[in-house]
Formats: sequence, structure tokens, C-alpha cells
Amino acid sequence: MQRELRFRNLISYGVGDFFGGGSFFIIGTLFLIFLTDVVGLSPLSAGAVLIVGKFWDAISDPFMGYISDNTRSRFGRRRLYFLLGLLTIGLSFASLWYPIKSDNNTFLFIYYMFAYIFFSSVFTMVMVPYSALNADMTFDYKERTRLSGAKMICSQLSVLICGIMPQIIINMFPDTNTGHLYMGIIFGIFFTIPWLFVFLGTWELEDSRDRDSMNLRQFMVSFTTVFKNKSFKIHILMYLFAYSAMDIMMALFAYYLNYYIQRPDLFSFSLGIMVLGQITSLPLYIYLLNRIGSGKTYILGVSIWGIAMFGLFGLSGSSPTPLIFLNCLLIGSGLSAGVMIPWATLPFIVDIDEIITGEKRAGVYSGMMTLIRKTVQAGVLFLVGVALSSIGYIANIEQTAETLAKLKYLFILSPLIFMVLGIVCAAMFKVTPYTHTILMRELDRLRKGGKRNKATSRAIKVCEEVTGIAYPELYQ
Repeated sequence: MQRELRFRNLISYGVGDFFGGGSFFIIGTLFLIFLTDVVGLSPLSAGAVLIVGKFWDAISDPFMGYISDNTRSRFGRRRLYFLLGLLTIGLSFASLWYPIKSDNNTFLFIYYMFAYIFFSSVFTMVMVPYSALNADMTFDYKERTRLSGAKMICSQLSVLICGIMPQIIINMFPDTNTGHLYMGIIFGIFFTIPWLFVFLGTWELEDSRDRDSMNLRQFMVSFTTVFKNKSFKIHILMYLFAYSAMDIMMALFAYYLNYYIQRPDLFSFSLGIMVLGQITSLPLYIYLLNRIGSGKTYILGVSIWGIAMFGLFGLSGSSPTPLIFLNCLLIGSGLSAGVMIPWATLPFIVDIDEIITGEKRAGVYSGMMTLIRKTVQAGVLFLVGVALSSIGYIANIEQTAETLAKLKYLFILSPLIFMVLGIVCAAMFKVTPYTHTILMRELDRLRKGGKRNKATSRAIKVCEEVTGIAYPELYQ
């Protein structure tokens, strides 16, 4: 049965992404320099700590999705892991920032490698079921969109806090070692507390189907079958192209400001304005998502983002500061759609999968999205490093005019290429409020034992359009 989704439930669900949005932002900005400059690891060893973590993610993310889909507990399939997170999130995050003093590079590498694996495992254990929970709380298109909007607003608020406060906390202590440790403890608590509200303020709609015991063959098959879903294949490309564009832009943003614009003092303000643009534009995209669907809303938002990126060609070191900030605000306003829509669309992809397979597999799809995202992110950031090397960039010196010109084109055009590819994919995406309503009516009819030969021509057309599979082969 459906349950009424109240404002307190939206907030309870949304605050879970304080952890998802903020933790990796802090790690992405501070962890590498902590390992090299505070702990004393060699740069190669510090980079290897992160690479090992990515390999571990490649195993744990999809496996956790499968586990959460097949969990049985009095608290449901997903919410059990939020209770476990209350015991482990703070400890795992704080352990990353424990400053060990040792001249043994191998010992340091082993400790921080396992600390990072511990953190990544806890993150996966909590965030994969959390991402899948949206589809289990409601079947309604608009309510799922509201849940996704609350999640993204909380995520961006966390990014804003985690962009400003960690360095302030660290600087409060004369001893950098102590500062990092207290920062880790404080934010470990900050990321932990919301999960009590997530657990108490959310629910899972009853799933009375019998489940077989898990085995390796089922695990492998479940992940290969997601690519039968036509809408998922288009959706995952929209997701990857938008996030790849974002990864490139954010990785090169500091280089662009520091060396091309020559205004490193604007970095924190520009980043804050960009995040502000993302937050303030979210209600508009939620509204449009409910009116015109994912594809058209994605095209609108990413187009705004692309136009703002193209406008950076006109900026230089002599450009007025308000003009630079305006560009950042527009970039954030468009980026908001690229970041939010793929995750807001995930519950509808799960519904399409159910009409293909007859199963509810939100965890499988959540795990697959997380796996693909992390794998591609690692590849993209590696290629950014290769590209910087190829254009002649050398750290902490004045760059040549040729290198600066190449840096500008790399920063602006590389994300634009991915944006255009994402827009092309979005134009082929057929899930809208109308098609989802038709799909859910047909799915409900089949769940109740309805005969295939009683399906309406409209239902058959919509089901085949969004699944890419002939109707007689559905709901197997």
C-alpha cells in the first residue's frame, strides 16, 4: 500500500546525502595532500592508496546492490544498513585522518590503504541501499521526484559546508596533525547523526514475494541482465556524460583560475557561487521533471551549462569579478540538472526493469550505477593528468603562452564534448510522466494476474518503447 509522503519524510530521506555529498568532497580536496604533506607518504604511494580503493569499489558496489535486494530483516531490505551505518560511519571517516608518525613508508601505505578500504566499504554498505530506497518508498512519479530533489538539495548543502569548514577547523589547531584528526572526528559525527533520522523517517513498501537463497550465478546474471533494458542504456550514458563533464571541469577549474585567469583568490568564492546556483535551480528542475520528463529537462539544464562554459572563452585576467561570478552561477544552474536528473530517474528505470523481469531490483541498478560512475571517474581523472602533462604544464611555475592557450581549450571544450553527447542521448529518452503512468498501470495489472492478451494497444506500445523488448517477452 502507498503511504502518505509528508515534508518530514522528505527531510528525513534527504539528509542521508549529507554523507554522500560531503564525505568524498572532503576526501577529494584534502586527503591526498594530507597523505603527502602531513603523514609523509610519497606521492606515488598516496596515489596508490586511492587506486586500491577504486579496485575495491569495483567489487563491493555491485555486490552490495545484490545483497540489499535479497536481504531479509524486520527492518526491511535497505533500512537495516542505516542502523549499521550509525555504528561505523564516524569511525571509518575519522580513521582516514589519524596522523601516524613513522619513517616506514610501507607501514604508512598499508594503514591508510586499509583505512580507505574500510571507509569505502562503509560508504558502499550505506549509500547503495540508500540510493535504492527511493523506488521502495513510493510508486508515484511526482513523489519520487520530490524525494530525489530533497536528496540533491541536502547533498549540495553538505558540499557547501564541506567546502568551507574543514580547513577552518584544521587551522584552529597549531599542530596540523591534531587539526586533521579533530576535523575527521567532527565530520564523522556530522555524517553519522542524519542516519538516525533516515531510519526513523523512511519506510519500505511491503514486498511479499518469496526469495531464493543467493548464489554466485544469480549474482552474475543479475548484473548482465540490466543491459537488456533499453531505457537504462540511454540513462546510463546521460549519467556518465554529465558526470564526466563535471569531473573534467572541477579537476581543471583551479588550474584555469590560478594560471589562465590568474585569480587564485577567487577559487573558494567561485566554487561557493557554483554550488549556490545548483541549489537554487533545483526546485525549477524538479517542477520541470514532473511536467515534461527527464529527457527534456536534462537537455534544458545541460544546454544552460554548456552556454555558460562557452562564455568562459570571453574571460581573461582583466575581466570584472562580477562577470566571473555570473558565469559560475550559470554553470552551477545548468550543472544542477546534469547531477540531479540521472539519480531522480533511477526509480523509473527500476520500474521498467520490473516489467521486463517481474522482479524489484533497485539495489542491483544502484550498485551498477555506483560502480560505473566510480570506474569512469577514475579513468577521466587519470586522462586529465595525462592531458595536463601533454600540454606542457609544470606545477608552481609561470606557464608558457602556448600552454595557457591549450589549458583554456582543454578546460572549456572537453566538458562541452561530453555535454553534447549527453544531450543527444537525452533526446532518445522516452520516460515521461505520461509514459510512466501507462507503464505503472500495466505493471499493476500484471502483478494482479492480468492476462497478456488483455493489454491495450497503448500499453503495449509504451512498454515496448521504453524497454526495447517485444511485449510477449516481458514480465518473465
